[in-house]
Amino acid sequence: MGLLSSNPVRCHIEKGAFAGLSAVLAEYHPQRILVVLGGRSFRASAHYPRLLEMLAAYDFFFSAAVSANPQAAFIEEELKRLRQEKFDLVLAIGGGSVIDTAKLFAALPGQASQDLSVYLQGNFELNGPVRPLIAVPTTAGTGSEVTPFASLETADKKKLSIAHRALYPAAALVDPELCLSMPPYVTVCTGFDALSQAIESFWSVHANAESQRHSLKGLERILAGFEKAVNDPQNSEARLAMSQGSCEAGFAIAHARTTAVHSVSYPITAHFNVAHGHACALTLAEFVRFNAPVLKEAGQPLLKRFGAADYESMAASIESLMRTASLERSLAALGIDEKGQGLIIRDGFRPDRVKNNPRPLTQEDLRSILHKIH
Repeated sequence: MGLLSSNPVRCHIEKGAFAGLSAVLAEYHPQRILVVLGGRSFRASAHYPRLLEMLAAYDFFFSAAVSANPQAAFIEEELKRLRQEKFDLVLAIGGGSVIDTAKLFAALPGQASQDLSVYLQGNFELNGPVRPLIAVPTTAGTGSEVTPFASLETADKKKLSIAHRALYPAAALVDPELCLSMPPYVTVCTGFDALSQAIESFWSVHANAESQRHSLKGLERILAGFEKAVNDPQNSEARLAMSQGSCEAGFAIAHARTTAVHSVSYPITAHFNVAHGHACALTLAEFVRFNAPVLKEAGQPLLKRFGAADYESMAASIESLMRTASLERSLAALGIDEKGQGLIIRDGFRPDRVKNNPRPLTQEDLRSILHKIH
């Protein structure tokens, strides 16, 4: 798989790629490895004993288990502990939250400040050592294994990101076999996250020809595998397509970033506990309609991938995919009333995302979009 010229991640993607972890570890000659996992899924899988076998030759230890949408307080507490530990390599196996958190565990313990607010402000330098990170995703959706972003949730329920080139993993092993045990809802949500990333990175104001090639490759692979992966979870070819699509979308957002869809999704997740990909899916079709007047001919490659004659047909295809995947499309059904919509409007304008949108978004615009999906 091709890399953007600015993307330093060595990405190996194929069925059975996890078996190559031993060889990758050996390249780094680690003295002590920090292993970052989630709470349950991977540990309960047949792959966990294989991991322990591959780690048997090394001195290693585990971080505290990472939950979905990790809190800043949890990360800061763990960073304090890790400052007292010696390790020279980080291995992250899990979904986007696990890999994002591992990026911070690799980069920040050796820095002068452990205060996350310093890094959330942007424009910071990392003068201390950054350990190499090997990322092994167990979902097909976030693309975190090939991006320099780490997202977290603050005490006031705002989802924010830290971005720095040093947060890129050194290597990524992407094995669709690790995704076979994903529950249907997780498959759907991570799939929609990747779909949103592929579309948003294409229309982002920061997109260029190279990033758009990755956007479109990602979109092709995701659309080829999505319904099969949902309806036939053990379909290895569909899972491979989703993993490939997720990585391609990740390469694209590493340069172009996401836009208003992601910006609006964050408060939906933070305040109403709607899974991130589901939150993206809720507004994706409406943002296709919203951005259509400015996309015009420039968006024709998107329409072509959907087999759509116009943007209304593309939006309808996205809504149809939600129905096929049995994904709830109504804010009201998810417990989000008028007051809740006010919270989304209040917190949905993250500058590092919403300003990337090709059409400027106002509060009234967002209010209208939310009313349409109420």
